Amino acid sequence: MKTPAARALAVGIGSAGLLGWLHVLGVGLPMLLALAVLLAVLLLVVPWIAASWLGDITQAVRGRFWRPEMGSFHAFAGVPLHIEDDGSYVWIDGPGLQRAIGRREPEDAQAARHAGHWRRNAQGTLMLRVDAVIQNLATMPGRDAPRIQKFRRYLERDVHYPAQRRRQAH
Repeated sequence: MKTPAARALAVGIGSAGLLGWLHVLGVGLPMLLALAVLLAVLLLVVPWIAASWLGDITQAVRGRFWRPEMGSFHAFAGVPLHIEDDGSYVWIDGPGLQRAIGRREPEDAQAARHAGHWRRNAQGTLMLRVDAVIQNLATMPGRDAPRIQKFRRYLERDVHYPAQRRRQAH
């Protein structure tokens, strides 16, 4: 029985013998109907249950995977911004701020502009207080540029004020 045809013939003969024996015992038709019902249930109900649970399972896995990043990742006009809330103040990364407003300047110049309102995070990235950044954007040269105005409103509306409300709620 090395050829596929010979194996198929053996399986066919074995199946026919089993079905004939079940027919002689009188349980062939009830067993066939039970098997058909079981197969129908498996083919119709199991995929429906799996599809309904799949969304919940996917959401739970995503939530667990992205939990460390929740609330700290923002983007403005496709520019990723790293935001940290330490419970007292909200901080924005200096390099992300520069990319968002479309300017390039050294970190020490940024730190000097936001004197007393900057720090370094655990990775050594310059972090600036969002309230000081908003104030600086409102008074800096070029403050009337549409991108600067939109970015300032974004920081006020989507970053600073929600954090203030969270603090007041606690």
